[in-house]
Amino acid sequence: MPKNQNKTALITLFAMLTAISVVVGILCKNLFTVAVYYRFTLENIGIIFAGIFFGPGAGALVGIAVDVISCLLSTNPAVNPVIMLGALTVGVSSGIVSRYVVRERGLRQYILSAAAAHLLGQVIIKSIGKMIYFGMPWYGIFIGLACSALACAAEVMIIRTLMKNTEIRKFIFRLTGEK
Repeated sequence: MPKNQNKTALITLFAMLTAISVVVGILCKNLFTVAVYYRFTLENIGIIFAGIFFGPGAGALVGIAVDVISCLLSTNPAVNPVIMLGALTVGVSSGIVSRYVVRERGLRQYILSAAAAHLLGQVIIKSIGKMIYFGMPWYGIFIGLACSALACAAEVMIIRTLMKNTEIRKFIFRLTGEK
């Protein structure tokens, strides 16, 4: 694939991953939120996917884009810097684990990348942001951990299912240069 087509395909894919995360995040936030800070959401799916297959930089880029767009579409359009740092961390940590810790593609890589992303970005950093900005009690971290464990399992299964599709796998590996 020529370099310009490769760049166009990457930009398009990152935009689609961002859009998927934003739309799924908004749906989940509207359907599965209790109080302001307790919710089950699969909004990290696109961020984790970008991190696993395209590295920490791509994961960070998609994470920031998802957070900014989600804020702009919400009823309170102010960007929260700690929550944005959490979204960035989701992308970076999934990318670091998949690039430098578990390099072999497969279920083990998906599980460890998503688990690191959720633990660092979602449970730790975003919980700190929720405590500072929204007054979440300290024990909310445990509720967030349970929600993140369920979301992580669902996101891993979605990624695994997508990568079983031959055409999707060929497309991703063509963009990454893998075989």
